[in-house]
Amino acid sequence: MKSRLIFFIATLLTAMTLAYCKGPAKLSYRNISGFYKPDRQLTGLSYALFNLNDSITNLYIRIPMEGLRYLPDNGGDKCRFKLSYQLFDGFEKGIIIDSASFTGVDSLKGKVIFLDSVPIRALAGRDYVLSIELLDLNAGNNYSTFISLHKKQVYNVHDFLLLDESGLPLMRNFLYRNEKVRIRSNRFADSLRFKYYAEKYLPGAPPFGFPDNIKEHVADSIFGVEFSNGVTSLITLPGEGRYLLCEAGSPVMVIHRFYDGFPDIGSTAQMRESLRYISTDAEYREMSQLPPRAAIDEFWIKLTGHSERALSQIRRYYGRVEEANRFFSLSREGWKSDRGMIYVVYGPPNLVYRNTSTEQWTYGEAGNPLSLRFLFNLEPLPDNQSEYFLIRSETYRTPWHMAVSNWRR
Repeated sequence: MKSRLIFFIATLLTAMTLAYCKGPAKLSYRNISGFYKPDRQLTGLSYALFNLNDSITNLYIRIPMEGLRYLPDNGGDKCRFKLSYQLFDGFEKGIIIDSASFTGVDSLKGKVIFLDSVPIRALAGRDYVLSIELLDLNAGNNYSTFISLHKKQVYNVHDFLLLDESGLPLMRNFLYRNEKVRIRSNRFADSLRFKYYAEKYLPGAPPFGFPDNIKEHVADSIFGVEFSNGVTSLITLPGEGRYLLCEAGSPVMVIHRFYDGFPDIGSTAQMRESLRYISTDAEYREMSQLPPRAAIDEFWIKLTGHSERALSQIRRYYGRVEEANRFFSLSREGWKSDRGMIYVVYGPPNLVYRNTSTEQWTYGEAGNPLSLRFLFNLEPLPDNQSEYFLIRSETYRTPWHMAVSNWRR
């Protein structure tokens, strides 16, 4: 059932702080493992950024009100929430450039979407990190995230914004079949070009294997898109794949056409493909020769020996795949990324720390030599994006096989 959309103005609690106030702690010191725990996230909560000009960036906020708690209040049910943001000059400096907090009240019993925008003061010529927190005041639940804000380069990904048919921010980097969208630009360009790549990314190699070789491929096709007053007419993307928007020959934005239903599992073919991490090479080749449904049933029942246990494992495994799609879909489907691969097999990490160039995951206790740690490097891609790639090591071979064998019992 399609949610009814409303706009309302939140009450400003604290105005923007003075520039360069000293922050309470560096972002790199925060354990952000809650970012990757489904029970610590609000499904449907999303944000988008758009650089209006060299000094102001709009933060767009979408809150699914049905996920908040409504309590009796003066004869009706109401939810109360508080949204806060802090703009940092990087992960390591601990300096707040801008911040504000807002509260909102809703009495429509969760049948609406809260959608609004907040102007953030951020000067061009540098990149920033936004720390955002949504607090459900009735339930006491806190949902937080970090978002990188790019204003350093000549062409930044946040200089462009996807809009839906009604002109509202789409809040995602992928489209569905026949979905119509517009692209907004702060440059008022007359025309840009799309490069279309039909080739799909393969799942990541095991943590002890060789890393992916990311390189620029030859486009399958190239076509133009016209802007009028900084906005295109309605467009659709015809086939599944990756669409790279280029300005003056430089990549500025990537839009994906994953399979229909993404980020949920869309078909038995996707269910079969995502078994790559816990199947042997011989099993995967054999499954590729069978119809997807038959391959899936045979694989799980053969492993578990019991249909009820197979059903339990299927729910658990594919739940991880869908969660990985929601958490890690940047340059590819989330489960195919290095972080997605580790997440699917091991589950949510206990400790996560991020800085400008790396993200470290720990399974176990801090300081325990028996804990398992994975370090991901943030590396630039040819399409004006960055992606986290695992630093692979032979030391992961034994713990990896142990984790896979747990799925195969």
